[in-house]
Amino acid sequence: MSIARHTVPGQPSSPAAGGRPSAGQPPSPAPGDRPSARQPGRPAGALELFRVFFLIGLTSFGMAILQNIRSVPAKRGWLSREEIDEGLGLVQLYPGAIMMDLVAYIGYRARRVTGALAATAGFITPSLLLMLALSWAYQRYGAVPGVRQLVTGLDAVVVGVVASIALDFAAQHARGRLEAALAVAAFAAGVAGVNALWAVLAALAAGALWLRGRREDRAAPDPGREPISRRALAWSLVPAVVVAAGAAAAALATGATAALTADMAKIGTVAFGNGATILPVLQQDAVGAHHWVTAQAFGVGIAFGQITPGPFLITAAFVGFSVAGWWGGVLAAVAIFAPSVAMTTVAAEIYPYLRRLTWVRGAIRGIMAAFTGLLATVVITLGHHLAGAPAALALAAGALAAVRVFRWNMLIVFGAGLAAWAGYLALTGAI
Repeated sequence: MSIARHTVPGQPSSPAAGGRPSAGQPPSPAPGDRPSARQPGRPAGALELFRVFFLIGLTSFGMAILQNIRSVPAKRGWLSREEIDEGLGLVQLYPGAIMMDLVAYIGYRARRVTGALAATAGFITPSLLLMLALSWAYQRYGAVPGVRQLVTGLDAVVVGVVASIALDFAAQHARGRLEAALAVAAFAAGVAGVNALWAVLAALAAGALWLRGRREDRAAPDPGREPISRRALAWSLVPAVVVAAGAAAAALATGATAALTADMAKIGTVAFGNGATILPVLQQDAVGAHHWVTAQAFGVGIAFGQITPGPFLITAAFVGFSVAGWWGGVLAAVAIFAPSVAMTTVAAEIYPYLRRLTWVRGAIRGIMAAFTGLLATVVITLGHHLAGAPAALALAAGALAAVRVFRWNMLIVFGAGLAAWAGYLALTGAI
């Protein structure tokens, strides 16, 4: 599954990915579409929201996720395409996985808190079930010699894919001198083993101070102020209170499951963007700090997140399964998504105020620059154990070329890469 890119509202997107639209700059509507007009439709019920987003989460890969999230609710008359695109801009102003938060935004606008919970539950369920099944298969058969050799090839493909993502981020989010400096500083911090959270917070402060007030921000029209319903705002805070209470209880409790839940909630609270930007923080905690999985196993989790439909950050469930089995996988997935979903219910109420703040946009620019450097550390970490295997490095280079030069579909990249690696192992007598 390819990863949607992160663009700050009002900031032009880079053509680094071959002209593909980014998450922050949705595709142009097809001829005949009327994105600003909401078609008449009946109000969405919670079960209908669950069912519709379950189907989207089951069948959507790559940019098809964004396209389906934008088009299906508009066709059903729940929101107009323009309203959905406003939500896409909103969810980039706070931490969390963009696609999951956009689903929560649509669900909230359709049926308040109940709708947000139903929509996100439907969206995550298919990929969670698939990830748990793959995690079980890997844990059961991953140590078999032939399978272990194939996993090395899988890791090589992952290195090439993540390297392509890192290059895309560098082209899009490290173009200016300050952004490039923040990216290099974050990379150095990651290599030195500094907690990624400190790099993110430093970049946030730098962006808020020195990257605000860009020309496109000054040229943007003033959206004006709209009154906020105190009652609606109070109800929107309920999920945030529940999530905060659960995270605090997990932080105070003992045991691996509690530590896993608290750590995933922390990552979901502070990490901006999408799977690509959250990966460095997840890797640092799961591999470096807690040693829940090895770097090689983490690469397998990334691969599973790429080849399954739905949100890419479902890789968290792979880590959770390694710690505490089936329930660990479920808890990890819920904990990493829940904080930003709770933020979305609040943000949907106060959006008319958030979109006026240029310092918020500057802070996001700084954060995305830092994540560019942190993502490069993921490439270094995952590729370290391939250093003594020239064939694996060649496979990683081939995967990089397949993604960037030939624009292959991600499923084809992984399928062709594994087939080539299996052929190599057969020729050399390794399996």
